[in-house]
Amino acid sequence: MRMKLVNLGSGSGGNCSLVETERGTRLLIDAARLGINYITDRLSERGVSLDDVNGVLATHMHGDHVDAGVTYPICRRHGIPLYVHAESFEDLLRRSKKFAELDRAGLVRKFDDAPFPMGELTIGPFAVPHGSGGWNRDIVGRPVGFRISHVEGASRKSFAFATDLGEVTPEAEEAMLGADALAIECNHDVRSELDSGRPRFLVDWVLGGRGHLSNEQCGRTAARVASRSRGSVKHILLLHLSEDCNTPKLALDAVRDSLRLVGEDHVPIDVAAQREPSAEIII
Repeated sequence: MRMKLVNLGSGSGGNCSLVETERGTRLLIDAARLGINYITDRLSERGVSLDDVNGVLATHMHGDHVDAGVTYPICRRHGIPLYVHAESFEDLLRRSKKFAELDRAGLVRKFDDAPFPMGELTIGPFAVPHGSGGWNRDIVGRPVGFRISHVEGASRKSFAFATDLGEVTPEAEEAMLGADALAIECNHDVRSELDSGRPRFLVDWVLGGRGHLSNEQCGRTAARVASRSRGSVKHILLLHLSEDCNTPKLALDAVRDSLRLVGEDHVPIDVAAQREPSAEIII
């Protein structure tokens, strides 16, 4: 059975990805800020209606991933469950009182660190480090990545999805190993970030262990995962590029250079844009 992943938009202006299977299981990873019409139209171009979506998986509670203006109405109007880590629930309610109403409607589903089923898929959450570290009363919850798998007889296929993480812990890297495709944050070029003129506290956060992955960090991680996975990684999708402190070329060059060092530069790489769907990854 084939699985498909396409990112509909990725960045601080909003995030949403679609995963679907041949048998009709469809889920969104995050759905925020891009606009309901934008998400609806991009899904429609792929023959998918919001009424077909089985669930929205929330990576964390930042407003570019979960928000009251897009996530809430999508879930409420179409009866789509919003899946959040149990340790993110309080921050979900802090994000907006509307999510308390969504919970009362039975449309908030809590998961823990254990894998759980969605249709014929298995969703394996894994912890990632992200958040402000305390400034600005951050509403982040318990950030996670996802290993999304399908097993049929001896066949096992999976995507590893990790966006918004300040560093890749050994546990997160282990969760990515052996995936057929890797969707991973490639947020910034370090020199561009340092020269950006942004407030120092913001630059320090982005570059820190609870901020965002640089191009080089992403490249080193992709290279280690591809090398350790012994040929299983067939595609890489770069997510959450900064529009101010990165370019697709800088990101691609950094990741390709890292892959080349371990003999994995044959793996195709695509870059997700803020308001344009990515290439479809089919495994």
